Amino acid sequence: MSFQEQLAEAMAQLAEQTKKIQEVQEELARTSASATSKDRMVTASVNAHGEVVSFKFHTEGYRTMPAAQLAEVLKTTVNAARAQVSSKVSSTVRPLMGAQEELADGFFGGGGELDDLLAPLRAMQPEGLTETVLGKSRKPSANRGDEDGFYG
Repeated sequence: MSFQEQLAEAMAQLAEQTKKIQEVQEELARTSASATSKDRMVTASVNAHGEVVSFKFHTEGYRTMPAAQLAEVLKTTVNAARAQVSSKVSSTVRPLMGAQEELADGFFGGGGELDDLLAPLRAMQPEGLTETVLGKSRKPSANRGDEDGFYG
């Protein structure tokens, strides 16, 4: 294969990957999730970044709740919505990783040789990033000790 043919093939692959990334970005822009509290008092909705976009109160019960109890209900409901959107984002982004999956597994704690190499970077990652990218089904690495509780 000539250099020109290799270049044309590489450019075609780049165009294809760029198109896939744009489609994923558009899908993520539309991604949201909602969760309703156990007592059905409130529903929280979050966007793909986990930012709260709305609360909908279904009863008037929140008006007479102690502040600490209301705060706990809101926190729990928002966290449930964030967990749902995290799963959606993961399933949307994961197919783009392709050959980079080994690198992603190493960075997010999936094990292998990269696990030890990337341990200092993993220690600096924002909380929740592992679940956002890999989902909650990722298996903890056998190379780590007590920190598995932190990474899921």
